[in-house]
Amino acid sequence: MIHKKRGYFFVLDAALGLTILAIGVFLIASLYINVPEPSQVGLLSDDLMSFMANTKIRNLNSPYAGLGGLLWKNGSITNADNSLLQQVGEFYYRGNYALAEKFVQNISVNVVPSQFKYEMWMDNMLIYPLSPDSAHLSSKSKTDLLLTSKQVAFGIINKTDGTLWGPYKVEVFTWQK
Repeated sequence: MIHKKRGYFFVLDAALGLTILAIGVFLIASLYINVPEPSQVGLLSDDLMSFMANTKIRNLNSPYAGLGGLLWKNGSITNADNSLLQQVGEFYYRGNYALAEKFVQNISVNVVPSQFKYEMWMDNMLIYPLSPDSAHLSSKSKTDLLLTSKQVAFGIINKTDGTLWGPYKVEVFTWQK
């Protein structure tokens, strides 16, 4: 009888010790695991692309790029029904890369929070920023999470004869600084 009780004691002692060791290893290992939170960056990437694809020039409240703004008055923007993405595509089609860069910068200034960086590529050409500085390149290469959102852009360049531009593959890359 006594030997059976010793067996239970040793088995129970070993199981309790193994449980304590497993919990300890789990807690120590969880301190060293740091997984970046993809939801904010992913949402920002999709939201920026959605904002640009679904917002028309006529609905943009901007003294630079909106209806009646500087670009409208100087004739750079001629179609109020263009989406922001279509307008960037039109600038790209015409070879106005600097204007496309300034347009993207201006319309996204209050859309992208300051702790994030982003790039816009159109048809495998960097549109924004046209000439990234070393801080931009460094933050992109050091980021733990770089997400992209893709869309196809196309539009009408001349309504009278139906001349089209595109389709162009547009990509927005976002990451946290």
